[in-house]
Amino acid sequence: MPVTSHNVVVHRLVKEQHQPIQPSQMRDAVLDRGNEYVQKLIDSLLAVYGTRYNTAQYGVFDEGSGRGTFPDAFQHYAEQAIPDADEFLALSRAAMDRLYQQASQLSSASGGYMVFADYKGSGGRQFLVAMVKARPGLTLTEAPQPEELMALDLDRVHQGARINFAKFADYQAAEADERQEIRYLSFVSLRTARETAGYFVSALGCTAGTAASRSTDNLLRGSKKLFRETPQLTPNRDAFEQRLLDYLHDKRDDQGPVRVSEVAHLVQQHIPTAMADSADEIVERFVTRLNSEEVQVPPEFPVHGPTLKRHTPITGESPSWKLALERGALGTDPAAQVRYDHEQGTLTLRNLGDARQSAHSGGWFGTGTSSRGPTSRIWLPTSAALTSTRRGGRSPTPSWISPRGSPRS
Repeated sequence: MPVTSHNVVVHRLVKEQHQPIQPSQMRDAVLDRGNEYVQKLIDSLLAVYGTRYNTAQYGVFDEGSGRGTFPDAFQHYAEQAIPDADEFLALSRAAMDRLYQQASQLSSASGGYMVFADYKGSGGRQFLVAMVKARPGLTLTEAPQPEELMALDLDRVHQGARINFAKFADYQAAEADERQEIRYLSFVSLRTARETAGYFVSALGCTAGTAASRSTDNLLRGSKKLFRETPQLTPNRDAFEQRLLDYLHDKRDDQGPVRVSEVAHLVQQHIPTAMADSADEIVERFVTRLNSEEVQVPPEFPVHGPTLKRHTPITGESPSWKLALERGALGTDPAAQVRYDHEQGTLTLRNLGDARQSAHSGGWFGTGTSSRGPTSRIWLPTSAALTSTRRGGRSPTPSWISPRGSPRS
C-alpha cells in the first residue's frame, strides 16, 4: 500500500559527542508533502525501520515519573479529527524540547536531523520520529572535478520511534487487563548506538513492555512456519526445530536473554547449501517478519517457561518403538487426538489417515471405530514412558497430563 503523508517536517538537534549542545535548528513550516524528495525521504526511512539491523522494541508511554511532557502532547494531537499543520508543528517542537533537554545531560549523546511525519500506510495512520545523520560523499562538478558532497544516510535509522494511532486509541479505551496485550508504539536504534539511545527513548516517554509469553510463542510459531512453509527448507525442518528448542531451553536454564540475532544465525545454519545465494534474503525476511508490528517479537527477551513447555513435543518409547507427538494432541479425554488411559496403560490414536493402514499391517496396533472415526491403540508395556524432549531429564507420563484431558501449561 502506498504511503500517504499528511504532514512532514525536519528539524536539527545540534550536538557532537562529548561536546556542549548547541541551539536546535527549527523549521517554521511543514514541508511540501507533494514534493517527490519529501516522499522519497519518508519511504526510505520506512523501508529500513524494523529490519534486521534496525529491529524495534515495542511498548507504551511511561505512566510514572519518566513520562515527561511528550505523551500528553501526542494525546492532544491524536484527538484532532483532521491532521492540522500547526498542531503537528507544535507536537514536533514539544519533542525537540524534550530531546534537547535529555541530550544536553548526556556527554556521549549526539544529534542529527530529526524527521517528523504523520502518514498513512499499510499499518494505518502512524506518527514517525526518526534521527538521520549526514555522511560525506562525492559528486562531480561541471568541469568535471570530484568534490565532497554531504548527504543524508538513509540506509539506517540511528534512533527512531513510531506510534500507531488506532492502537493508541484502543489502549486509551481498554480496561486495565486488556491494556496488557496492546502495544501501540515502537522504537529503534542502531546496535552501535544503543548505549547512548536512552536519552531518545526517555525524551519521548517510551517504555518497553512486550510480554515474554507472547514473544516466546510468536518466535516459536514464526520460526517453525518458515521451515514448514518454505519447500526448500522442509528437509531441515526437524533438525532446526530441535536446535531451536535446545537453544531456548539453554537460555531458560541460564536465565539469559533470547536474541533474535542468534535465532537468525540458527536459521542461516539450516539453510541448504544449494540456497546459499538466497540465505541473506531469507534471514532478512524472517527477522523483519518477527519484528513487524503484527508479530512484535523484540530484539531481546526472557524465555517464558510455560510457553516453551507447550511447544516442546512429547515422546514415548519402549524397547521396540518410539512415538513423538505435539503436546496439544495428548490428553485423557475420549475426544483427544491421542488419548492416554493410565489405568489400561494404553494410548489411543485417532485420525491416522494413510499411516493407519501401514501400521495395522505390521500387527502391532489394535484397531476399532468410534463416533469420532477410526482409531488405533497402542498397549504400553510397563517399561514404556512418555517424556518431554526438553533437555535436563525426563518426567513420567502423569505429570504431563492435566485432569481435564489437556496438557498442563
